[in-house]
Amino acid sequence: MSRSNYRNLIIIGNGFDCWQGIPTSYEKFRVYYNEHIEEVASKLGYSFYTIKDTAGIEKKVTAVELIYGNPFEPNQLENDFFWNLEARMDKIDDQIINLYFGRSVEGRKKLSQAVDEAITLLRRLFCDWVMTFNIEEKSSGFRFPDDCFIINFNYTDTLEKRFGVKFKNDFHIHGVATDPESIVVGHSTHPEEPFKELIERKIMEPLDPTKGLPRIDGLYAVEDALYRTDKHTADRIDALCVALMKNGVHIEDIENIYVLGHSFAEADMPYFEFINAVTRCGCNYEKLSAVGHINLGLLQSFEGDDGEQCLLDFIVQNFQYATHHRRRMLPSEKDIFANEGKDTLPYSERDAKDAVMQRFWLEQAGRTQNVLTELSKQYGVPIPEGCHSILGYMDYVGYGHDQRKRNASWHVSCFSDADRKRVKKVLKDFRVKSYTMHAMIDDCIADFAL
Repeated sequence: MSRSNYRNLIIIGNGFDCWQGIPTSYEKFRVYYNEHIEEVASKLGYSFYTIKDTAGIEKKVTAVELIYGNPFEPNQLENDFFWNLEARMDKIDDQIINLYFGRSVEGRKKLSQAVDEAITLLRRLFCDWVMTFNIEEKSSGFRFPDDCFIINFNYTDTLEKRFGVKFKNDFHIHGVATDPESIVVGHSTHPEEPFKELIERKIMEPLDPTKGLPRIDGLYAVEDALYRTDKHTADRIDALCVALMKNGVHIEDIENIYVLGHSFAEADMPYFEFINAVTRCGCNYEKLSAVGHINLGLLQSFEGDDGEQCLLDFIVQNFQYATHHRRRMLPSEKDIFANEGKDTLPYSERDAKDAVMQRFWLEQAGRTQNVLTELSKQYGVPIPEGCHSILGYMDYVGYGHDQRKRNASWHVSCFSDADRKRVKKVLKDFRVKSYTMHAMIDDCIADFAL
């Protein structure tokens, strides 16, 4: 593997395509959604729900409005749902949905069906909308040379058609419009799989299948929806590391990071945290891996004298995290089921979240290991003992990483005062001292002007 000549890392957000006059704003998606929702639902064979609001007026809605809105007050989703789509996709009100569909076996089936239809409809419409983009090939007045590697959050080929970027240097972290199956859109708060042990009754006495535990069934359906609409940023970061490796991009050579048209949205913060970590001096790739996040003390507790109790506590904390979804997402709303089968076990939000994240990192470690195994087959280089990082594995495939001499400098375009304020806070939290901020993308990339 030859030494790379990459010196610049360019991060492209939705504002970049908007700057190029491409109608990719989420407001445009809102319009597209409202114009095509009934047509797409009919094509997919999905039924419409005719329900009454609190005034007794009947309204016809799809599963999207039912699951992502309030089924007791059926309306079109508010504009803010689309303007902040990814930030809103984890705000499913599990208690309202459970209350609406009820406890019966039929009600639980309908709940699960509605959740599945809502996810499928929203994704189908989003992908259809993305595929309507038609990028005109022309010069933008700027060119990103071969020393630039791009992490592209958009789905378009704008960089190839207007900025002279080679396809191999343009990594679409959330997929491309030409391949709808690759498109990723969603939140980043529920990467762990739903707790199957509960729905399969593995940790409790067998129950009458016609009765079951209605709330658990309903909660599981919502947790499954949240998992399926998560971006799974850790998997996407693994994919990014593979792309860096295959293109010979040595991350320690990156001197400048340009962030163009990206709002540093909360759903994408795991990416920025990772990029900041690997472009600083003294980065330990192994600590950034999934295995590096695992609490070995917790695993050892499962093997100790109190192992069964520790495991049971761990399972209970995972279950409690699911049942407290509404409290986390909608803290201003009351707990509808507060007096129904009240949980007498002590609950700690922090402990429950830690338990969930530990389960996630254990799952993620397995997925990353599978990636490393495939890389080992491709390159014919065994995975060294103690190596759980894709970037770390590069040390054994190429000639290793050089010592970084200084932290990378950041250059960020900020369209509004609110953007500027948020970005400053993020960079401060990242301990980034070398950075510039620009009101216009043109100014931020002036060095790349033709």
